[in-house]
Amino acid sequence: MYSNKVYKEIEQITSNPNFLFSNDPGLIEVEAQNNYKYIHGFTRLMKKGTISNKDVVNSLLFVESKIEQYLQRFYKNKDFILVNYGDIGVPAITLTVFSYFDNDENEDVLELAELVDWFKNNAFF
Repeated sequence: MYSNKVYKEIEQITSNPNFLFSNDPGLIEVEAQNNYKYIHGFTRLMKKGTISNKDVVNSLLFVESKIEQYLQRFYKNKDFILVNYGDIGVPAITLTVFSYFDNDENEDVLELAELVDWFKNNAFF
């Protein structure tokens, strides 16, 4: 049941993207609010141990590759950054696509595998 939820969430993100993009730093907040996608389906599978962290990482890499294909097809001369967050309070993994990104807050940057490990160990399931 939860595998189907993950599959449907990933399929929706990759097959029907609805992103808003701007190169205006003043619109970063609007862009971020529109371009975030939660993937809740992983949480139950991770909690119960029925999906490996490696499979979660591979799934997220797949989503990234499909989003990049979409962006390259429709926005040839624009740069994008895809950010993955582990939202332990929801709990869900969040994907956000930015056309303008300034990491002045010096947030911790982790490799995707480290993020998934951290999320699994800290999420409020």
